[in-house]
Amino acid sequence: MSLAKGLLWLLVDGLSHTLWQQLAPMLPLRVDCALPLEPLAPNCQTPPSLFSIWSGLDASAHGLTGYEIPDAGAADPLAVADAFSRWPRATQMVWDRWAAAGGRVRTSAVPFVQPQRLAGALLSHTEVYARLVSPPAVLAPGEVLSVPALQLHCPLSVSSDDAAIVVHGVPTGGDLRVPFGGTCHVALSPALPVALAGDTNRAVAVHAQRVEGQPRLCFLGFQPVFVHGRDAALRRLALRHRACSVGNPAKLHASGALGRHVDQGGDGSAELLLLDLLEVMHRSFLDDILWNLRAGGAEVAVAYYPVIDLLSHQLLRHLDPAAAAPQPALASAIRARMARWLFELFDGCQALLPPGWRFIAHSDHGMQPLSHDLAPNRCFASQGWLATQDDGRIDTQRSMMFYHPAENGWLALHPQRMAAAGVTTPALLDALNDALPPGLSGAFRLIEGPVLDLGDGWTSPWYLQPPTAARLLKSPHLPFAAASRKGGDHTCWSDAPWLKGVFLEPTLQPGAPAWQAPLTLIQLAPALMAGLAQPAPARALSEAHAWH
Repeated sequence: MSLAKGLLWLLVDGLSHTLWQQLAPMLPLRVDCALPLEPLAPNCQTPPSLFSIWSGLDASAHGLTGYEIPDAGAADPLAVADAFSRWPRATQMVWDRWAAAGGRVRTSAVPFVQPQRLAGALLSHTEVYARLVSPPAVLAPGEVLSVPALQLHCPLSVSSDDAAIVVHGVPTGGDLRVPFGGTCHVALSPALPVALAGDTNRAVAVHAQRVEGQPRLCFLGFQPVFVHGRDAALRRLALRHRACSVGNPAKLHASGALGRHVDQGGDGSAELLLLDLLEVMHRSFLDDILWNLRAGGAEVAVAYYPVIDLLSHQLLRHLDPAAAAPQPALASAIRARMARWLFELFDGCQALLPPGWRFIAHSDHGMQPLSHDLAPNRCFASQGWLATQDDGRIDTQRSMMFYHPAENGWLALHPQRMAAAGVTTPALLDALNDALPPGLSGAFRLIEGPVLDLGDGWTSPWYLQPPTAARLLKSPHLPFAAASRKGGDHTCWSDAPWLKGVFLEPTLQPGAPAWQAPLTLIQLAPALMAGLAQPAPARALSEAHAWH
């Protein structure tokens, strides 16, 4: 087997195999290998999926089972913890193993990196998901773009020619004209401390547009960017005055701030505006990834790209051929924009790839287009199995089951109370399935995962898998079933085609072993690192490649 001299490992969040099949004919790219990638069980949300990919461990070993997870260390069974703050830091990731073998690493926007542990092996790491300073917002003329922490206090007006929004008193002095349909970057005051404004990308992005005919300024929000590693000083200078858009503008679309959705009587302008705002995010992540490749010097470069996932959560159902009310023009516009983003990403990376390097790109999961929101706790309450307090919260002292507020799929059961009442898990499933509206494909199922014990009798290994095209909500007060306004979702594992991710290798290397389907997340790290020529001087191969 021929060994690669280096590896570019690109994670494209949320790109499903089914979506890739729609986009691939639009991409003028050679792709030798495109395989479906099995979603992680019992939960295939981003944190557990990414952790399994880069650690080579399944959920039973690392314990992450969602974006948010039930907080087993809290006194309250309803408590929720953020998985990105609870990941097991003692676990070695691929970059830790490579550094231990004597190699050099670059990472771009990748979570779970501990720069101090990599020491001199780390050439650069861009930390973009730091503390949120200001979320994205939509502002009208007469309002003020105000972020006191960044010393921003900029009144807004419409230009005299009615062709732009004017941002008055920007930190660099004077006024900034933002033409309708255009995006500008506003540099922050150089006097702002690094702890607040970050090491680099010390700017905010703004986009002017007419929303429902009214002039508006879309502010892309701000999170500081920090850079670690030997080449940190170079990276700080490279993109210092360009904004890095990290805050999720899709929330503006979800809230209606970009205008009426197309299925609410809108003409598609809200969806197209979301594409334009995500274009700014696309450019932010692309610029950082390409800078890392240009900088060179490492044998392993790992990059994370979130834009497909964020767009799919809002608009994926418009790309489903089975959609109830298809919008062909909008679907074409969405596909065209996604295809261009992927082309710029893949083609840009390949153009900078050093000779002898291997390039792989894959997702962490797919995503299912949605038609319905389901509230299992409403069903449990109607059966008398779940009780609520006067304030509306679930009463854990009188209930015998509840879908956990972490919304990671976990079903909290109180076996003692269920047994005393003669209630079984098959009866639970029957009640849920009997309540389903007609026309929804599939049924509720229970899938097994790591046993969770929250104390006071609350324990269960079960995760609740919804019917196809449905997502589960935690509230016991919502209708049990309602049309979903969200575009796509991914929570519990299932064998649904849309939920499968995709593994792509544009150019297979001569002598490389063929990938075999079904391909799982935990297979990737051992196989990819085994195909990489060891750094010199290399330490024990058995140590570098001992994944289990």
